[in-house]
Amino acid sequence: MDKFLLSVLVALSLWPAYGLLCAVLRWRYGRAAVTDGIVADKRTFACMRLLVVGIAVPIFLYMLSHGQALHWLVFFYLLALLTLADIQMRLLPDCLLILLLAVGLSALAAGLPQMPAPRFALSAFVGAAMVVLLCMAVQAGGGRPGLAAGDVKLIAVLALWFPYNQLPVVLFVASFAGLVYILVIRCITGVLLRTIAFGPCLALGALAVHVSCDCPHAENGSTYCMIRPGATRPALFFTGVGVVQDRSDRGDRLG
Repeated sequence: MDKFLLSVLVALSLWPAYGLLCAVLRWRYGRAAVTDGIVADKRTFACMRLLVVGIAVPIFLYMLSHGQALHWLVFFYLLALLTLADIQMRLLPDCLLILLLAVGLSALAAGLPQMPAPRFALSAFVGAAMVVLLCMAVQAGGGRPGLAAGDVKLIAVLALWFPYNQLPVVLFVASFAGLVYILVIRCITGVLLRTIAFGPCLALGALAVHVSCDCPHAENGSTYCMIRPGATRPALFFTGVGVVQDRSDRGDRLG
């Protein structure tokens, strides 16, 4: 019961935390710029905010009940704030991305549980950072890349949190979720969306992969988690697929 109440309180704190974020953005960019960037009306966004808070409660409860490390709770808390910002303003604030990056680097340096091997994570991050610079250069030149710079920045940060062979699955789940959303809107309203907020899709992909690699051991021991190197746990989304992992990137600090 205590964990449930704590989960509710943490989820409800997203409301004032997002208000504080909006205040920081108004101070950084100006009230007019933030107002011009809003794409969701107040009533719709209020419903979406309640939905995000409602979804956050069982997520936080799951993490607290299964003894998840504190840094993963912070990870999904920041992802929830990024989701709200992307829904309302089509913006993934740099201040939150930097904070998420700082927490990830600290977790890697401290060797906290369920983090990838530092040498592989840092290499993946550097490669993703180069893609970010390329994306920003394309935008500066007047081009229209498939992903906005904020989305690519978030993918680069996720490279610190997930092993190199997990990240493609995160992107696959995110892309699939985006396509389903476009299809549903098309069927309901007849409108073909040209762009969507991809931040929530990336958050969903990160959640799905993290949870799928944190399930209990298979009773027969024949199913392996195909996306967390070195784990002998079945993936919820790949049940029944037996894969022997290359565990060379496990490292001494991989949880």
